[in-house]
Amino acid sequence: MGYDKKCVMTKILCFYLSLLGVQCSSTFICENYSDCQALLKFKSAIASDPDGHLQAWNEANPFCNWTGVTCHEHVANRVIALELANMRLQGSLSPFLSNLSLLTNLSLPGNAFHGEIPASFGELSELVHLNLTENKLQGIIPASLQGCQRLKFMYLDVNHLTGIPEEIGLMKNLTHFSITYNIFTSSIPSFLSNLTELTRLELSFNYFRGKIPPELGALKKLEILYFHVNYLEGSIPSALSNCTALREISLIDNRLSGEIPFEWGSKLQNLQKVYLSINKFSGKIW
Repeated sequence: MGYDKKCVMTKILCFYLSLLGVQCSSTFICENYSDCQALLKFKSAIASDPDGHLQAWNEANPFCNWTGVTCHEHVANRVIALELANMRLQGSLSPFLSNLSLLTNLSLPGNAFHGEIPASFGELSELVHLNLTENKLQGIIPASLQGCQRLKFMYLDVNHLTGIPEEIGLMKNLTHFSITYNIFTSSIPSFLSNLTELTRLELSFNYFRGKIPPELGALKKLEILYFHVNYLEGSIPSALSNCTALREISLIDNRLSGEIPFEWGSKLQNLQKVYLSINKFSGKIW
């Protein structure tokens, strides 16, 4: 039985190249790679790509070379980052992105993704950075995200999100939590005080009501606290003076009243910027 010696040698060469993490385009078949299939399913959920950013996302090109895709340096054909910022993409977020099991960075800001954040994203156990800012996402932040125990940065600003599940308080490694410009209408959840690694907490431009939870005084590493433009009432809890790392506080345009906690003057030694206008405060500022 005859065979093509050149073809056999090419396949052998490609095999050894694959051991080094190099894709061989002459034998690249997407269905052989779970990460490639996940990316194509993500693309199939996109209804509009007006600038053609994903045109090269096809089986003629190894997927590690696709726009916005970064693969692992030492583990062949495994995606670690998907970054597609400000590309005017429209569609829903594919739940199959959860099959990118080594993904550490999912950054899709400045697009027009709609619908809910897939619950399956909670399976991304290696995820460190999640940025879905400035889309059209709606519904409750999925409770399943507690499965992303390595997550440090969560940016969900400028969407239509409405709820924060209690499970978010279990994300012990979270350092940045920003959900500005959404339509949250509840009180500020006290369980956010469980996020003891937080350095930045931004809840501005929402419809949060009620009092500022005194439990937030447990956030010893908090540096930035932005609660401006909400419907917060009552006085500032003196417990916030326990957040000794605070550098900036903004409570502008709420319905807060009472005196500024005297303890701020002695305990918040790192405080550089304080914004309190458009409230009903009384008394002296230390």
